[in-house]
Parts: sequence; structure tokens; C-alpha cells
Amino acid sequence: MAISRRTLLAGGAAATLGGLVGERLLGRAHAGPAATPRNLVLVVASGGWDVTYALDPKPELEAIDAPSGEVRLFGDLPLFVDPSRPTVTSFFEAWGDLAVVVNGIGVHSISHDDCTKRMLTGTVSDRNPDVGTITAWTHGRELPAPYLVLGRTSFSGPHASLCARTGTANQIGTLLDPFASFPVIGEDLLRFHPDDHESALIRDWVQSRAERERALRGQVGSNKRRLEDFLASMNKSRELQKVGSLGELDFTRDMHVQVELAIAALERGISHVVQVELGDWDTHENNAQQIERHEDLFAGLLELLDGLATTPGKATGSRLLDETVVAVVSEMSRTPRLNPADGKDHWPFTSALVLGAGVRGGRAMGGTDDLAAGLRVDFATGRVDASGRHLDYDNFAAGLLDLVGVDAAEHLPGSEPLDALQA
Repeated sequence: MAISRRTLLAGGAAATLGGLVGERLLGRAHAGPAATPRNLVLVVASGGWDVTYALDPKPELEAIDAPSGEVRLFGDLPLFVDPSRPTVTSFFEAWGDLAVVVNGIGVHSISHDDCTKRMLTGTVSDRNPDVGTITAWTHGRELPAPYLVLGRTSFSGPHASLCARTGTANQIGTLLDPFASFPVIGEDLLRFHPDDHESALIRDWVQSRAERERALRGQVGSNKRRLEDFLASMNKSRELQKVGSLGELDFTRDMHVQVELAIAALERGISHVVQVELGDWDTHENNAQQIERHEDLFAGLLELLDGLATTPGKATGSRLLDETVVAVVSEMSRTPRLNPADGKDHWPFTSALVLGAGVRGGRAMGGTDDLAAGLRVDFATGRVDASGRHLDYDNFAAGLLDLVGVDAAEHLPGSEPLDALQA
């Protein structure tokens, strides 16, 4: 008798063939994936940031309404800073040497939903997994929570079982505290809510039953794998319970809390990828709200990088920062000019910030012209080059996958990676 299972395989043969075809069409050899698998922290600035406030300086241009500030070099990285945005300056003073800014990424839409799925998945479909899910599936699918989603925005595609969500739409809360998640209407308590001693007895009985099934019919093949998965899952739940407030249904979206949980999950080997999110960037009115958003974001990023740098990694003598890539993205930017409400509307180009393991920082890649449109880029160097190609969302996503040690050709066949992201 076979034990039922649901497979999560992802068309590997077809993807590999597509990657080979894409390589021939592009006519050039690529750097390929990094040899060392890396953790990923994906930070989403949801709603569309105005990149002229920091990442893509546009001072004193007639066609662009830019905020106050001045261009300052951090290494070879030009950024726009101002006393109204002090944390932006503090962050790049501390970590600019590890930071790469990628400007002029085309998303070919001004719809939040369309742009979000393109930036995160590298495709036009919200049924495809995002770069976080792909990375977790490749490097960490045996962990308790391979892809820990602390924000609202992610795409799991065929790998939904890898994505552990927190907050009000959260299966972690159900796992860790069924008493809070499924109360009986009209009663204060669940009909049966075991105490610690009873829980231990139940766990011992279930484990003994699983061991008996393994002896009888689970020594080889699919049955063996499924039983091993089940037994391992019992330990995974215990590891999850050790991490702070993951199971709380009133989980906060504050970046400080998200950053603390992200570092704890990576440090304890609970997750390989963590998504962090800061919302409310959609400033159609009063675009000066971008100042507060930038301050909140870069304060959180400063805490994140400081924490990764002071937390031991897996390898002897390494830091978690040496093993982790941090990618900060927003689905779009804002229009060059202010609208009548002193806000800015949607713009089909954006920027990204990438830091950490394998990144040669202190530099900018890509660029935009004096009308804020993306320029052609040499994908090998990242420099603006009239003979290069326009940099699109799929090129960035493919480059990010390669950077964290995932073969982008298997997941985004035909998309040329931005090789310059790798040091």
C-alpha cells in the first residue's frame, strides 16, 4: 500500500532545454550561478518609491521635479542626500562600500500588480514563483520555514508549501497556537487543549506510530521519503516555536520587528530566505511623504545590515552578512513631474539596491536619461553603453538568482542575467 504524496516538481527538463536555447539566441557566455549558495533577504518597498530622493540623483533638471539635496559620492556610488533624509546618509556611510544601486530597470507597466509580479518573479505571470521562492526551493527546502514571508507580497507558484506567512493571514499561527486560531464559537476554550505533559504524550505516540509504519512498509522508496519528511516536520515545528512572535495574529508590520525576526530565522537555520516589507509608498498626493518613507526604510536597513554583520554565520569565523544577499526593490518609481496635488503618479522604470555576499559594492549600474527613461547597459560591467541592451525586470531577477547561487537559466530561460551583480 502506497502512502499518498503531493509532488512539487517544477518542470526541470523543460526549463533546462529552454535555458540552452536562450543561451544560443543570446550568443554570449554568461557568468553563471555563484558556486556558493547564499541566503537572501528580499526587502520590498511596496507602492512605488521616488528614486530621485536617493538612488538616482536628478538635481536641477528642467524636466524633473526633484527634492532638495546634493549629489554625494560613496566610493564610486553617486547618491542624492539631504539633511531632511539623514538616515539615508548614515546608511550609506556605514554600508555604501557593500552596496550596488541598479538604475533604469524597465517594468513596462504602470499597474501595481503587474509591476510587482514582474520585479519579483521576472515574468508577467503571478502563477510563477518569485526569486525568494526559487532560492528557498533550490537551497533550503528541507528547513522548517524555507521562505519566511514577513510582509504581504510574495508569489509562491507551485511551491506554496515552502512559504511560511506571518500576521493576519498566517499558517504559522495555526501551527503554533491552534487555541488562538480556531476558538469554538460561544466557548472560551477549545474542547481539547493539551497541556505540556499531554502534548509530549501525543508526540511520543505519533512518533512511535510513524516508526512502526517505517518498519512495516516504509523502508524504501516513496514511503520512506514521506515518513522521513513527516518525522522531520515534528522537529521543525519545535524550532519555529523558539522564534519570538511569529505565531501572533496581531503581528506588526514595523520594520524593526521584521528585521529582528529575519535575523533570528537565518541565524537559527529556520529559513534560507526572508521577505521584509515596508508599504505606503504610493504618493499620488503630497510627494514629500517620500521623505518619511525613505527614513523608515533606511533605518530598517541600517538595523538589518548591522545585525547581519554582528551575527555569526555557519562557516567558522564568518558573519551572517558574509553568507547573505540583501536585495531592496520597489515595483515602480514616480513620474518626473509633480501632479496638481503635489504628488507623483506611476512610472514604468525603477531602481534596486543590492548588498552583501558576492557583491562588489560602492558603485552604480545602469542609468536613466534627463527624462527619467532607462538607458542601454553592458550587462557584463553594468555600465551605461549605447551598444548595450535595455535593462528589464527579467534581467535583474535573473542576475539576482545567479548571485545567490541559483542557475537562472533553469527558471528564466531566454532572459539574459545582469552578470555585473556578481563581484
